Amino acid sequence: MPDPRLQERACAFVIPKPGETPTLAEVVACLESKEIARQKFPERLEIVGEFPMTPSGKVQKFRLRELVAAQLGQPPVR
Repeated sequence: MPDPRLQERACAFVIPKPGETPTLAEVVACLESKEIARQKFPERLEIVGEFPMTPSGKVQKFRLRELVAAQLGQPPVR
């Protein structure tokens, strides 16, 4: 997601299992249990129904950046 000082910050986009609604705290706890470096932890959690995909099946990350930037009212980071 865009950040005026650091240029970009981490945002996790998650497709939850049916009936589940994960929180940012739960995602961070999961990453801590796997001993992931803290600087890689997301600072925002976005719940989505599906990821935007290319015809070959790759996630279109630029569209995810555009989505969160629009929600924050900022221009997307390129």
